[in-house]
Amino acid sequence: MRILGSLVLVVATLLAGSFKVYLEQNPIYQGEPAKLVMEASGDEIELPKVEKIGSYPVSGVSKSESVVNVNGNLTVKKSQIVVFYPDTNVTIPSFTAKVDGEEIKSDPLELVVKKAKKNSNIFFTLKLNKKEAYVGEPIIAELELKIRRTLNIIDYQFQMPKFDNFWVKELKSSNKYLEEHGEYLIKRIKFLLLPQKSGVLHIAPGVFKYAIPDNNANMFGFVVTAPRWYSTVSNGASVIVKPLPQNVDLVGDFSMQVQVDKKRVKPNEPVNLYVKIEGVGNLENFDGIDLNISDVTIYADKPKIKERYTEQGLQSSFEQKFSIIADHSYTIPAIRLRYFSLKQKSIQTLQSDPINIEVVGGRQVAANLPQQSPTQPQQQTKQLLTQSTAAKKCGFDWISFIYGTIAGIVVMLGIYFVMRLKVRKGIWKFDKDGKREMLKKLLPYVAQSKEAASLAQALYEEIYEGKKHRITRKEVEKVLKDLV
Repeated sequence: MRILGSLVLVVATLLAGSFKVYLEQNPIYQGEPAKLVMEASGDEIELPKVEKIGSYPVSGVSKSESVVNVNGNLTVKKSQIVVFYPDTNVTIPSFTAKVDGEEIKSDPLELVVKKAKKNSNIFFTLKLNKKEAYVGEPIIAELELKIRRTLNIIDYQFQMPKFDNFWVKELKSSNKYLEEHGEYLIKRIKFLLLPQKSGVLHIAPGVFKYAIPDNNANMFGFVVTAPRWYSTVSNGASVIVKPLPQNVDLVGDFSMQVQVDKKRVKPNEPVNLYVKIEGVGNLENFDGIDLNISDVTIYADKPKIKERYTEQGLQSSFEQKFSIIADHSYTIPAIRLRYFSLKQKSIQTLQSDPINIEVVGGRQVAANLPQQSPTQPQQQTKQLLTQSTAAKKCGFDWISFIYGTIAGIVVMLGIYFVMRLKVRKGIWKFDKDGKREMLKKLLPYVAQSKEAASLAQALYEEIYEGKKHRITRKEVEKVLKDLV
């Protein structure tokens, strides 16, 4: 009975879930890969997902799975090898695997990393132009690889440094090919880095793996050439990133220009406003200008952002155009820009002067109108359609007002929509371009014709509200023919 009990205990132990973590080699030298092995056995296994060990990102993970027969009982064995490149000693934390519904934790490990032997054939370095910066302040990183020309490299692999918590862009000034410099071939790659958060940010080193021919005699005495792989690692780097004052997103030193193409226009004649910001600093995260003028229609073009790196730093420019349409005189308010000046080490504010626009012959408006968001052409069109009947009954000269506003809407629609008319068997297809074209033709007559107002209302509902109406081309042409 004792023997039987011992056998049962041994089998139960073999079948029980297990999880272990160990280093394939310890210690290692700088530039060599650290390989962390994770193995688990059981029926249902979930190994931990590892993206970083300490401050070092994982460069690769290889996985395997097998089925083991233990005394006629099948059990699953899963393993994964996590590869990373540390340049200093690392404490590997405890990891947790889930085996057969239970969580099993590993013990922490200490990895020893020895200084690499000096290699006079290859030099691999990472340089930063500054060790301290503010959030969003540009930093230039340069990765330099020097290879002795006499070194016979037959294959290589290149792993970039991991710029975690940085916005990264490779600069055009980088040389894509190895250049000859005396005894060495040199390749330089430059990056623009923008810190995304404050604190001490670490940059993991880059890795250059290379193979040289290795001649060995096989069992038959023949010399066989095979690649033999080596690796060298660059230095890592750290940056102290300081936080910006509250409510400031831009960092640098900038100037701003605000101008219009005309200050005296006719009713509903567009005024083009141009805003240009330029200077040394980062404008990638700039949200743009929020222009708010009451009782006018504003169209904003997509901003154009350009940048180039020079000896003076990151030269950036931001340009945006606004088209403003109104039937009355108005004022373009002052535009303000706040940024953190690297020269002054303080918040600076740029502010333009208000610009008065005179609309000759435009309608009169009250001196203190409440501010409201700019309306879209379709919103103004809907208001006109619903108010056209009431306009006729009012003693005020609403007809002139509506004609002026409608003329502005026609101009706006003409600018922003390319009109097409598609006809099939006398009934319009549900083509928005064709419907906008006919809506444009009907708008000038909605105040004087109920039929025109009804058709325009139906077209509006199809274009902007998704409703469906059966409108024939002949019907619209007949109404237009009677009105023209």
